[in-house]
Amino acid sequence: MEGRLKVQGQRSESRSMAGIKGTAIESLVADVNRVVQEGRIRPDELEACLQQEDLAILGQKILAALWYPMGTYERLTQLLLRVEGRSEMEYVIERGRSAAARLRDTGIYGQLARNRNELGDRIGRIMVTLGPAMYQDTQWDFHYESSASTTDFRIEVRVPPEFPDLARYAAQGFIEYLSNLDRDFPIGVSSERASPRLLVFRAAPSRLSQAKRWRR
Repeated sequence: MEGRLKVQGQRSESRSMAGIKGTAIESLVADVNRVVQEGRIRPDELEACLQQEDLAILGQKILAALWYPMGTYERLTQLLLRVEGRSEMEYVIERGRSAAARLRDTGIYGQLARNRNELGDRIGRIMVTLGPAMYQDTQWDFHYESSASTTDFRIEVRVPPEFPDLARYAAQGFIEYLSNLDRDFPIGVSSERASPRLLVFRAAPSRLSQAKRWRR
């Protein structure tokens, strides 16, 4: 029988577009401020590609528990992708991996089972809990592809139609990092936008080398 876990994010009636939690945008804001300080983008260029609310957020202290506009997340990511990531989508995926690594350092994984046979369940519990906590108005479902496999699974995410694909790629890297904890062989994760309101992430054993990852 197919395993399944499901959690839905809380809706907010005060917004016209879903938001992203401060914990998920903090490093993005810090990196945009860094490239500005390094002189890799001029202030006038920054103003040309960002909106006033984005510029205001760049000057604020990001609070982990607050929600921030998803549009700001998308525009800041687009900026870094162009300035720092050489327009390679692998850059965004790698940012997702790095975010998962930072989360691991907080010790959250100590609360979860370490048995390798339970890794799929662990990833399911993490993502169906963290996904809605990081992205508003989303619903996350975890499924094994078959009862005989603990490595092949998929995560289906119901999202608002304006949910940016850049966030999907970052989530792909996040899930891939989790999928490779305590593994003797690599697990690859792919993603697709099956419809405007549905994202699908699939994990399976991979032959790809870690050398495929984005490098500065």
